[in-house]
Amino acid sequence: MKNRSFANLAVFAIFFGIALVEALRNQNWLEALLFAALGILSLWADFKKK
Repeated sequence: MKNRSFANLAVFAIFFGIALVEALRNQNWLEALLFAALGILSLWADFKKK
């Protein structure tokens, strides 16, 4: 299943990307930091070798 990583990346970009941009737009720095940390953790978990 080679498309799995692309699907995970697409979900990451849509969910965390929009949430992060919205938090930055509203200057809610704590929320922006939370979404950035969750996004990085999600990407790390997706691309980690099993």
